[in-house]
Amino acid sequence: MTPSAPQFPELSGYTLVESLYLGSRTVVYRGVQQAEQRAVVIKMLRHDYPSFSELVQFRNQYAIAKNLNLPSIVQPLNLEPYANGYALIMEDTGGISLQHYLQTAPLTLEQFWPVALQIVDILYQLYQQRIIHKDVKPANILIHPNTHQIQLIDFSIASLLPRETQEIHNPNVLEGTLAYISPEQTGRMNRCIDYRSDFYSLGVTFFELLTGELPFQADEPMEMVHAHLAKHPPSICDRNPDLPIILGEIIHKLMAKNAEDRYQSALGLKHDLQRCQELYPVAGKHAWFQLGERDISDRFLIPEKLYGRETEVHTLLEAFGRVANGAAELMLVAGFSGIGKTAVVNEVHKPIVRWHGYFIKGKFDQFNRNLPFSAFVQAFRDLMGQLLSSSDDQLADWQAKILAAVGDNGQVLIEVIPELEQVIGPQPPVPELAGSAAQNRFNLLFQKFITVFTTPDHPLVIFLDDLQWIDSASLNLLKLLLTEHDAYGGKQRGYLFIMGAYRDNEVFPTHPLMLMLNEVKKADTSIHTLTLAPLSLADVTQLTADTLSCSVELAAPLAQLAYQKTQGNPFFLTQFLKALHEEGYIAFDYQTGHWQCNLAAVKLLALTDDVVEFMAQQLQKLPPNTQTALKLAACIGAQFDLATLAIVHERSPEDTAIDLWRALQEGVILPITDIYKFYQPSELQATGAIAPETLNCSYRFLHDRVQQAAYSLIPAEQKQTTHYQIGQHLLHRIAPANRDDRIFEIINQLNYGTTLVVTQAEKDDLATLNLTACRKARLATAYQAALEYATVGLTLLGADAWERHYAMTLALHDLAAEVAFLAGDFDRMHEWIEAVIQQARTPLERVAVYQVKIQALVARNEFVAAIAIGQAVFQMLGVHLPDEPTLDDIQQLKQEIDRLIAGRAVASFLDLPPMTDPQQLAIMQNAARLTPVCYMAGTKLYFLVVALQVKLSIQFGNSPVSPYCYAGYAFQLRILWNDMSLVPQFGQLGYQLAAEPEAKNIRAATALLMGGYVGHWTTHLQESLPILLEGYQAGLETGNLEFMGYDAQLYCLNAYWCGHPLAELEPQIHAYYQQLCDLNQFTAANCVLAYWQAAQILLGQSEADIPLRQDEYETQVLEEAKVDFYRLAYFYLYRFTLNYWLEDLAKAEQDALQTRQYLAGGMGNIVEPLLYFYDSLTVLATPPTELTEADPRWQRMLENQIKLKEWADYAPMNHLHKYQLVEAEKYRCLNCKTEALEYYDLAIAGAKANGYPQEEALANELTAKFYLSWHKERLAQVHLIEAYYGYARWGAKAKLTNLELRYPQLLAPLLTQEQMPLSVHETVFSTRSFTAGSSSSSLSDSLDLVAILNASHTLSSEIELDQLIGTLLFTVIQTSGATQCILMLLEGSELTVQASAELTEASQITTQILHPAQSLAESGVVPISLVTKVKRSLQPAVIANAAQDPLLVGDAYIQNQQPKSLLCSPILQQGKLLGIVYLENNLATGAFTRDRVELLNLLCAQAAISLVNARLYRQAQTYAQQVEHSQLQIVQNEKMATLGNLVAGVAHEINNPVGFIYGSISNAKDYVQDLRTYLQIYQQHQPPTDSVVKFAQEIDLEFLLDDLPQILDSMEGAIDRIKSISTSLRTFSRADTEHKIRANLHAGLDSTLLILKYRLKANELRPAIAVVQDYNAIPDILCFPGQLNQVFMNILANAIDMFDEVAQNQSSEELKSNPQIITIQTQQSENQVLIRISDNGRGMAEAVKTKVFDRLFTTKAVGQGTGLGLAIARQIVVENHGGRLEVQSEPGQGTEFSIYLPIEG
Repeated sequence: MTPSAPQFPELSGYTLVESLYLGSRTVVYRGVQQAEQRAVVIKMLRHDYPSFSELVQFRNQYAIAKNLNLPSIVQPLNLEPYANGYALIMEDTGGISLQHYLQTAPLTLEQFWPVALQIVDILYQLYQQRIIHKDVKPANILIHPNTHQIQLIDFSIASLLPRETQEIHNPNVLEGTLAYISPEQTGRMNRCIDYRSDFYSLGVTFFELLTGELPFQADEPMEMVHAHLAKHPPSICDRNPDLPIILGEIIHKLMAKNAEDRYQSALGLKHDLQRCQELYPVAGKHAWFQLGERDISDRFLIPEKLYGRETEVHTLLEAFGRVANGAAELMLVAGFSGIGKTAVVNEVHKPIVRWHGYFIKGKFDQFNRNLPFSAFVQAFRDLMGQLLSSSDDQLADWQAKILAAVGDNGQVLIEVIPELEQVIGPQPPVPELAGSAAQNRFNLLFQKFITVFTTPDHPLVIFLDDLQWIDSASLNLLKLLLTEHDAYGGKQRGYLFIMGAYRDNEVFPTHPLMLMLNEVKKADTSIHTLTLAPLSLADVTQLTADTLSCSVELAAPLAQLAYQKTQGNPFFLTQFLKALHEEGYIAFDYQTGHWQCNLAAVKLLALTDDVVEFMAQQLQKLPPNTQTALKLAACIGAQFDLATLAIVHERSPEDTAIDLWRALQEGVILPITDIYKFYQPSELQATGAIAPETLNCSYRFLHDRVQQAAYSLIPAEQKQTTHYQIGQHLLHRIAPANRDDRIFEIINQLNYGTTLVVTQAEKDDLATLNLTACRKARLATAYQAALEYATVGLTLLGADAWERHYAMTLALHDLAAEVAFLAGDFDRMHEWIEAVIQQARTPLERVAVYQVKIQALVARNEFVAAIAIGQAVFQMLGVHLPDEPTLDDIQQLKQEIDRLIAGRAVASFLDLPPMTDPQQLAIMQNAARLTPVCYMAGTKLYFLVVALQVKLSIQFGNSPVSPYCYAGYAFQLRILWNDMSLVPQFGQLGYQLAAEPEAKNIRAATALLMGGYVGHWTTHLQESLPILLEGYQAGLETGNLEFMGYDAQLYCLNAYWCGHPLAELEPQIHAYYQQLCDLNQFTAANCVLAYWQAAQILLGQSEADIPLRQDEYETQVLEEAKVDFYRLAYFYLYRFTLNYWLEDLAKAEQDALQTRQYLAGGMGNIVEPLLYFYDSLTVLATPPTELTEADPRWQRMLENQIKLKEWADYAPMNHLHKYQLVEAEKYRCLNCKTEALEYYDLAIAGAKANGYPQEEALANELTAKFYLSWHKERLAQVHLIEAYYGYARWGAKAKLTNLELRYPQLLAPLLTQEQMPLSVHETVFSTRSFTAGSSSSSLSDSLDLVAILNASHTLSSEIELDQLIGTLLFTVIQTSGATQCILMLLEGSELTVQASAELTEASQITTQILHPAQSLAESGVVPISLVTKVKRSLQPAVIANAAQDPLLVGDAYIQNQQPKSLLCSPILQQGKLLGIVYLENNLATGAFTRDRVELLNLLCAQAAISLVNARLYRQAQTYAQQVEHSQLQIVQNEKMATLGNLVAGVAHEINNPVGFIYGSISNAKDYVQDLRTYLQIYQQHQPPTDSVVKFAQEIDLEFLLDDLPQILDSMEGAIDRIKSISTSLRTFSRADTEHKIRANLHAGLDSTLLILKYRLKANELRPAIAVVQDYNAIPDILCFPGQLNQVFMNILANAIDMFDEVAQNQSSEELKSNPQIITIQTQQSENQVLIRISDNGRGMAEAVKTKVFDRLFTTKAVGQGTGLGLAIARQIVVENHGGRLEVQSEPGQGTEFSIYLPIEG
């Protein structure tokens, strides 16, 4: 059957005959042009639907190569349309690529010279044609096999521009071939691409031609990019020592990182190559000469390297280094326009590659300052583009991270960054929020979004250019990014580098940018500023000399002139020099080979000193059409796209692109993408295969001064008209569906020309557009921009707007009032509110502006006025509520609600329909706005408004605010009416409604009521915490920061009183406090501050720094709070309870009265029962002799108990033990001991059962005091110790100190432990604590001592080194207050990091043992300067504040990680350093007190002893393992050798006789056959006599003759069997070679069974053991077959031994009924073979099974087993074969051994 012919695509007019190349994107065929029968090569796109970029490249290579009539360029013949792309037809020259040519070996020098010189000639020809190839590599260079002519192909990415600017792209989509591209082609060099980029690629190509390999090897694209940017290529002489050294230098010069350091001309390169070729035969590899002697370029090139900016660049790179190590930085670069700010900033490109960071940039536009977030949008659009060019897996990973961060609010960001939708997909719509909530949501969401990209793996650099033109929305966002802290309030976001450039001569002290920066500085955010000065004369001279390739002395006169004209401004300087060249004043003299300048003529030129005017003069030299296009482009912006420009230019995109081509060539505009090549003039004539109408490319001005110059060309009187016409063109040409997305672009142009709009109809249309823009800006939280749009819209509508366009006028006024409030323009807000109030036709239409008015009053804390406005709105809507409602008024409304409920289940309201009546919705909206105001003002109107909302919800359906109302009504039922029957139902109803997805906006407020006020009335206080956290999260997501703040505050409150450990809770409270301050939620933050201070005091921190209980602080708080009952209630509660705990009863009494005075601020939450509880205890703490039942205080206590009993009745889990403890104290005062004891016991048990450790401890303390007053010290001591440990578990160290001072005798069993000697080898010193400047014997330190003693015991009992280290670190971090611990041990003379421990956010201690250990220098986990100091001094070092310690100021670790407190202590053994323990605390300064140091000394002393012991033990263990391994090896070898020799000997002895018999048997068979034949013949011819016949009958001759051959056959079979046995014996006994061989395991198993066959047979004790061989097909494996036979032998022999033992204790009947069976199974599983050997014997107990592979372990009788068999078997399988040996067994169920062996060894 003949093979089928290959299938080629059909291309009209061509016959394809051969496939030459098949790539990922293209395919190349050899074919014939049918018309001319001409041999051609045809290049086609491989994919059916090629990308636009691929189409551009095909057109580009055709257009460029077609116009190159050079023999060294393969000529394209045609560009044929094919399918959805192109087919490029080229002449077939018969050449093959150098890549293919090199496959056998690198080029010899003799082969290299002609090839290299031809390539250089080709590049010179391209240089003359001003073409940059951009993809020089062996695959694109053809060589003719016979003539060796060189040709260059593939101009797909070539450029006709003299230079190109490469933007940063993902390495996956960079233009060019990654292994060959120049550094500037990566986009990360801050340099343009010009013809010298091809020289770099040529250097890589030469290297490969001569060595057969690339200079840089890399596995990842970014690694290759980094190599091109930063690594020096190796020398070709390192690869081939015979090559000329100077040739290596030539290649090094070609591959210089900076284009200025490469060859500047192809002729200069050719000269050096020819000279090298000439010298090599004479001087050999050591030939040498000066390179580049004739290397002068005739191209006028101004170097792009930075002059005079070395210090600034160094500062910038240092800052990025800190960012890459976890810091966050703001770097501002200030200077005049053109001073080089952007060029300096772009220097950060290179280090970003090393850290795999992202660099994004945006520029604020001088003519489009109303575009909100314009620079941020540009920057993040750029980032989305980089993400979209990632691989599918990477993109999916980014998508998941972004979605996790933004949740279901992604659409908010998509509105601002449309490209984000391409990354994360379409997102659900989000609810529209009003006012500050929208801005809060956006800000918080953007913070989460940006956090996705600021990671150690991917630092983020954001460059914002021209900050002097920043819009207000961007300014607020920038401030947020600079001042925002992380979720725990400590550090700012790391791995973020924000760089901003601005013109310092255009900003002033009151400029918004400067004001914002001042605020940022006040927030302790570090701001670094680089102010760029003009270039010095020396720098200008050097630049001029480098440009003209001459000495500094020769360049000095021209440089002096240029310096005077440009004042050292780099941009002006380069444009000035460029203009001189273009005008012919600077020219290249080809005769002398040098640049010449006509200085005399230059001095006579009347050149302007204004750079804008100068650039305008240069632009006027361009063709008129180009000037017109540039003027319009300048109006659009610093960046513009072709489609938009074509619209406003009123020309086609093709014609517009042609108009721009000259500007591109002159470099005044730059293309942003390669799409511009689609419109190259020569290319447009190539083919019409693809219509370009839908194509769009983007450009940007070279500099904003160029944009200004182009804009200045528009006469002043025409500017308005031009902008307006641009807006009109955009409006009419952009489809209505897309108009909303580009509304800012349109409206900003139209608003320039509002005075040109004459007719009112046109003004109304423009007002409509401004309304749309205003709405969009408000949604984007760009309130200042929205305000301007609203203002313009209202101005356009005119004075009679209310009559003509009522609806639009109303909408604009509503919006204007809202955004004016949000922008802080209260005057205009009031003006527009009043206009609506006067002009609106219905009350409903006035509601919106009244809501804004209420908001504004609340913002200024004018609660009374806000309530008055709300009341007026109610009356306007037909609702009449009294200003001073009584309980009767509220009771009446409650009765109406009761009637509406009328027996219905409250839970059924969950299914009420949504409220739709506009009137009722307006009432609900007004009530919702008024509810928090009424509560804050403390008026009963609050209850009335809540009840009204509940009534309307039941009547008309649930509204968006109903969940909050229901929860509020539950609160009201309890507080006002003490009616608990419906409280849980209404609370749960509100909570369930708020949990609905669409109710997220109200969830934070509802959670506040449910978690803070309603839930704990009937459920445990602990259950409120997740509710409050849900509300907190919802508040963050929806921007409802007010209620978010209250949720956080109440969470801290409830967690504190739940008895959460203070050491864990205090950092959380601190974090919430910091975040609330950051978000300006100071009402809640002030409450949380009191909690934090109380926790710090209880934790034992000095009250000198914490003013909570100080009188001066009380005065300050009262002055700040004024009538803020809310803050004062919590402030006094915490002062009061602290004073009670610390037994300052006089102050406690005063604070209790103050708490009661401000109780309205905490009414209904946990504050109320706490006041009743602790107030009663304070009263009862008065000595009984001073307190009588007639005392008013006693009466107050009784009233408290009545109220506390009510709380306890409904929530006994929270309050019953409190009530019982007060009862106990009451009976104590009444001297009713029995009742008191009973209540004490109940209180202790209740507090313990319900998880209130602090109140359990308090109950024990009061019980101890009771027993002490009864003179029962022993019972008092028991309870006091219980109290002590209870407070210790809570973490209240201050309370412990208080108890120690008051009851030292009762606590003596603990305190006296302090005097115990800890070690006879170490100095014993005090472990006293030092607080508040005094020293006291502290039992909290005794607890430390207990922990130390326990740790000492634990450490001394650890002998395994890893376990010892883990225990040491765990103990140290547990007892020291550190958040991180590092252990370093001395190995030789160097310290190495052995292990680390860390306290996680979940308060868990995690330890990590490092294998292998890290060197100290490379670890980066400790401050080396501190460790070195301790290593040398052998003394501990304590650093209270690392940031301020002079020793550590320059330490890199301290700068990057910024720890607060440090403690570093040596581990000494008899004065010799063993190691060092390093501790740090990242939460607080001064964390390591003197007692911590002493405790650590004790630990280190014991650790030193244990470490020495552990190291000795490890050495002994290692030695023992080596000995054991050797023993096993010897036993195995001896056993195998003995058994092998025995078996081999037996086989040998059998072989000799068997061989003889086998050789004789065939002869015997022949002989017998001959005798039979003879007898038969004899009988036929000589009849036998009678005696013969008789004897024949006796011996049965006939049978004998028949049977004898059969006997011989049987004998032959037996001999064969003996031979196979012998073969099996030899198989088993074979000696293994040094290397593994392939072997058949089945043969090994069979040979083992054969040897054991005699043991398997029946004997006097048992029947035969059956063997079941279940063999499956398995391949031969690579192994040591003799060793595996030993494994099989050991396992099978053990099974037989077991069966023999079992048989001794069983009868023959039992053995017959349960036959003994061994089963052998084999099978293949993926890349391994499995052998199972099982028996049905007695099995093994677990204790035996765990030891079965241990050395010397055996269950056999003494003398019957060595205990080595299975140990050897495991060693053979695991160590020698990399397999596994496992056992499964249960008593009575048999045993199975599984052997897993890899097939390939």
